[in-house]
Amino acid sequence: MKKSSQVIFGVLVSVMTVLFACTVGFAAPQDLKIGSNKVGSTWYVQAACIADAVKKAYPGMEIDAAPIAGGIGNLKLLGKGQMNIALTMGNNNLWAWNGQVLFDKPIRNIRTLVGGLDQFYVGIAVRRGSGIKSLEDIVKNKQKIRLMTVQRGTTGEASAAHVLEAVGMNYDDIKKWGGAVDHTDFEAITNAIKDGRCDVFIQALSKGHPTFTELAVLGKIDLITISKDSLKKLEKYGYTQSLLPKDSFKGQTADLILPGYRSTLTVTDKMDDETAYKITKAVVEGKDALVKGHKAFAEFEPSKGGSPENLGGVPLHPGAAKYYKEKGYIK
Repeated sequence: MKKSSQVIFGVLVSVMTVLFACTVGFAAPQDLKIGSNKVGSTWYVQAACIADAVKKAYPGMEIDAAPIAGGIGNLKLLGKGQMNIALTMGNNNLWAWNGQVLFDKPIRNIRTLVGGLDQFYVGIAVRRGSGIKSLEDIVKNKQKIRLMTVQRGTTGEASAAHVLEAVGMNYDDIKKWGGAVDHTDFEAITNAIKDGRCDVFIQALSKGHPTFTELAVLGKIDLITISKDSLKKLEKYGYTQSLLPKDSFKGQTADLILPGYRSTLTVTDKMDDETAYKITKAVVEGKDALVKGHKAFAEFEPSKGGSPENLGGVPLHPGAAKYYKEKGYIK
């Protein structure tokens, strides 16, 4: 009986130990699953590359990519403590920290490790043959257009709404001027542009984006930008003025300055300083391997990984800050 009690006591101690490890957040290395996006997405591949870089630098650390939950979803899960490390967007970080745009309330338990990992843009495509030269002209002439974006609640759709706001119009204005607005998927948008049923398409864009690439190769779209004043207005939402070099897409004959934002490796304030330091060091010093894994990392400037302009207003984790200070990258 005594031996049985000892066994039961031992089991209870083991269970309590596991539960305690879970509550402290990062005591268990298997917790390190980098939130990204669906399997096959750019972010999923990038997360896997980051995990590989960390494991190469610290073989004893267990870290992998997880195919969830996109830029907005990752931040909401971090805020609820249901995720502890994820890829996020710098502009999304700002929205989450301030409780604006797609976030009902501020998320203040997030911290950043590395920013500026790549370069994304807000792509503005007009159907070739539509006669549209600028979005500002649409406002000036109250021109009838058919606009398409991806589904509501996404970074791409929110970015489209912000661009419209910056040039002086919104979805209701487009409808009031006799036009139409449709929030749908990439396949429907691609087909609509091919068939002449869509005049303007605004969406998050990276070099080599499959939808923009296909439509450009087919000669169905022209990429345009907005005025300097309009670009300036978007800074309050965390967008930067970013260069898309000419010939990034077929038919793009000039450099374009577009609203831009970059990916950030973001964690919660529950991560211990040592873990944060190690992950930061592995990523910042592992650029060559990262680029081999995905060309998107070519835009990453390691010395600026801790620069405020790349973090969306979210504080650095103390462990990450320690690393950048040691390297002389921040004061």
